[in-house]
Amino acid sequence: MKKEEEISIRDMTIDDLPRVFHIGEEIFTSDRFPFMYRTWDQFEIASLYTTDAEFCVVAERNRKVIGFAMATTIKKLRSAWKYGYVVWLGVKRRYRKHGIGERLYKEVEKRLEQAGIRMIIVDIEQGNDEALNFFKKMGFNITKQYTWMTKTL
Repeated sequence: MKKEEEISIRDMTIDDLPRVFHIGEEIFTSDRFPFMYRTWDQFEIASLYTTDAEFCVVAERNRKVIGFAMATTIKKLRSAWKYGYVVWLGVKRRYRKHGIGERLYKEVEKRLEQAGIRMIIVDIEQGNDEALNFFKKMGFNITKQYTWMTKTL
């Protein structure tokens, strides 16, 4: 990537959703993540954008979206805490290793903190070492392990 090719992080707009969707289609595939319990589909990203647009950002280069982060908040009954949940974060493969994912994550973290969030949660499919290492680098700790079980009918 050339130096003059500046990357900017900005609010996601409704016009970005098709590009975000297609980037996610390239990243979150069933062959790479066969047990992903959330599915990458247009309804989920539209819903996240509609309900939590303030926590949806994109990375842009030369007016083209090359990455995104989408988060939400969770308020539990009988708890004083509000949680942030980073639901999706992705960068086109050819733009990885340039700090773009880190910039996207840090922008979302800043916004969540400004919204009164005290803890941020992510979940990562077992074997996704790239994501595991990324979130460790962002300061996350593995606090518990759990097992999802499936049964085909």
